[in-house]
Amino acid sequence: MTELVCVNVLLTGVLLATLLVTWRLTRQVRQLFREVAPAGALTGSKGLQPGDTCPTGPFRLLNGDAFSPSDRRETTLLLFVSATCPVSRKIIPIAQDFCRKEHVSLVFAGDDAIGIQERFAKNVGIRTDRFINDPVLGRVLEVDKLPAAFLLSSEGVILSRGLVNSREHLESLLNAWESGFTTVQDYITHRKQQKIETA
Repeated sequence: MTELVCVNVLLTGVLLATLLVTWRLTRQVRQLFREVAPAGALTGSKGLQPGDTCPTGPFRLLNGDAFSPSDRRETTLLLFVSATCPVSRKIIPIAQDFCRKEHVSLVFAGDDAIGIQERFAKNVGIRTDRFINDPVLGRVLEVDKLPAAFLLSSEGVILSRGLVNSREHLESLLNAWESGFTTVQDYITHRKQQKIETA
């Protein structure tokens, strides 16, 4: 009987020690997440920047209709993709799911031959009335790397922009706009300055 009591006391002690270690690890992980910078979409210095107005067009859609960013009347994610870019193929379903959940309109853009674009759109499940196939738009926005994303207001103003290859990058475009910073990089710089001032 005494041995049983000793074993129970020992097990209780081990359990309490495990709970204490778990609690301390949880605190450390939370602190780590506060310190680690968010994964933001890389924003280039070339081309139109947040606050500028996107070219009004109109631009050609794959279905033959015209598209103008200022006529959307809703927040729109403009995503430049290509049939020859494997990262584009990866980000398309992620962007579709992201925009559906965030209630953001999604429009794709590219500038390849119309036959190639139509096959590409069909293979990856993009509607032809959601795909701009016009080289002018990419030239004016100075898109030189893919996949490039532009978050546009209902009036066609660029809210945020950047290269995207993950859901975190897409989220950073919304976070940058909602936080009042044009890019996540600006937010990180601001946060570092605040830490220096309060230190």
